[in-house]
Parts: sequence; C-alpha cells; structure tokens
Amino acid sequence: MKKKIVVFSNDSFYYQNKFLNYQNKNSQTIIDILNSKFHIHLISRKSLKKTKVKKKIKQIKMNEIKFLIKDIKKNKDLRFLFISITPFNFIYFILLKIFLVKKKQIFVFLRSDGFKEYQIKFSILGYWVYYLMFKLFSFGSNFLSCSRDFLHYKKENKILLPSELDDFWFKKNKKIKLENKIKILYIGRFRKEKGYEELVDMFKKAHKKINNYNLSLTLVGDDKKKKIKEKNLKVIKYINNVTKLRNLYDTHQIFVLPSYTEGFPQVILESLARKKPVIVFQEIKFLRKFYHDGLFVSKRNVISFTNTIKYIIKNYNKILKDISKIKLISKREYKKNLLLLIK
Repeated sequence: MKKKIVVFSNDSFYYQNKFLNYQNKNSQTIIDILNSKFHIHLISRKSLKKTKVKKKIKQIKMNEIKFLIKDIKKNKDLRFLFISITPFNFIYFILLKIFLVKKKQIFVFLRSDGFKEYQIKFSILGYWVYYLMFKLFSFGSNFLSCSRDFLHYKKENKILLPSELDDFWFKKNKKIKLENKIKILYIGRFRKEKGYEELVDMFKKAHKKINNYNLSLTLVGDDKKKKIKEKNLKVIKYINNVTKLRNLYDTHQIFVLPSYTEGFPQVILESLARKKPVIVFQEIKFLRKFYHDGLFVSKRNVISFTNTIKYIIKNYNKILKDISKIKLISKREYKKNLLLLIK
C-alpha cells in the first residue's frame, strides 16, 4: 500500500483530467518520481491556464488545505517535502510546526544557493530574509542538497544530485569538426541572475579577438522572444521538443552557462552527454568539482572569456576524449536515491 506525501512547491502547476501542466521541469520530475511510491498531495502556486508542457499523473490532490490539516492530525506517518526554501513554502512549514509535526517527517530539497539568489534579486535585505527562513527550516527538517556549498550554516545533510538524463541523451552523436566556425550555445531564462546580458557583451568583443575563426552565439530562452540585434547572434524561443533540443546541442561545439548562481543545472548534464565542453564563470565554479574535465572556468571579463575559448579550440580533441570518460548520473539513479532518502 502506498504511503502519502505532501509536496510543497513555489512553482506553478495546473492539474486537469489526470494531466499535470507545469513550468519547471525539475519540480515535475520530482513529483513524477514520488508518484511511483506515494499518493501525492501537491501544494503549489496554481497556474490559471494550461501550459505547453504536461505529464500524465494519476491520483494527485492539489491545494486541498482542509484535507492537508485532516491528514496532519490523523496520519503520523505522513511525509512532507519542500522543494526549495521560499516565503510561500515557509508559511506552510510554520503551519506544520503549529501542528507539532516531527522533524523526521519533513524534508527540504535545496536545488540552488538561496543566499546568493536572494541577495542578487533583493540586495542585502533578501540575504537576511533567506537567512531567517533557512535557520528555522534547519531546526525542524531534514535537508537534501545538490551541494554542501548551499548550506553555509548547516553541516548535516544528504547529497542528492538530480538528473533528467535517460538513454535518449546518450545516443551516439556525430562529431562536429571545428574548421573555421565555432558555434556557442546558451540555454536558459533571460533573467538578470542568469548573466545572459554580460555574455552578449563579452561575445560582441570576443568574436573580434579570435583570429581565423568565425564565432557565433545562439541564445535559447523564455517563451517571449528576446530582441537582440548583433552580427552572428541568434535568439530562439524555448524548445519543448527533446529531439530538437538534442539536435541543437549536436550542431554547436561549446556550451556556456553565464549564471551568477545555480544549483545542479540540467543543461550541463545535457551538454556533457552530447560531448560539449562547458564554460562557466567564477560565481558557480563549485560545479567543476563534479565534472572537472568537462567544465572550464572563466572570469567575467572579455579577456578571460576569449582565452578560455582559445584554450578549448586548441585542445578540442583531447577535451572530447576526456568528456567521453565522465560518468554522468542518470535519471534512473536519481529516482533510486530520492526514494531511498524519503522512505
């Protein structure tokens, strides 16, 4: 018999006719995994409309607060999972504590460094707001985290590395010769903390500094197409079709992730699965400890960025051999580990 779990998420969902419409793929994957072993009650922000992406999920409750309180009172074996620390989730955490829910029943999955994110978005005030929520969560719950770097003030936690990689991503791809064209790819949101504006500025100067090679940059982002006029720069709306997305990786030689803060980004796993070197910047250099041979750290200036590209070009064949030896975590392993930690 399946146990019950309540999942709290700041992301927006829309559930109708056994289909869960979602905006954040990572949160949807967590729900999909848990659905195999638990009856799920999802407490989230409710989307007012259907989204372009959806997943068929049976037997799920959504935002039924009266049933939540009833279950808390009756079911002492109930599990609770908070996906990230946010003000929305914090309100429900306080509710659990009012009803004296035990620490062993509550789990928090930290997918990114909230301290950095809140400071970037809301300055120093945001940092201290997150600090307060973090401290209270740490006293009354069990932390699962992509990295110990996200914990700052807490030592006890379990490491959980997420992955969307199935066999589809590991199918052999045709190696692209460098010749005189270097195609650089970015996939992500067009938000300040993602650093895409700085990437565009550096690219404008970098492609003039690399002789004998014609550099181009492709940006794949939000639904609304961003208007950026620049030679050798193309902007594409976000791609939901995984075959088209994989083909996009396969037609570029280098992937760049200019974010100021990240968790355990799936775009890095996808890039390495398709044998693409990845450039990150110093703010998220901790990612290199996971995949040392495939990631290259640049300072956030045009000289360092240009030199990093030149290094990859010069050592391209060796880098591809090193990447092919990397053992990437699969979605199958992620599922196994998540269910083991919340059993």
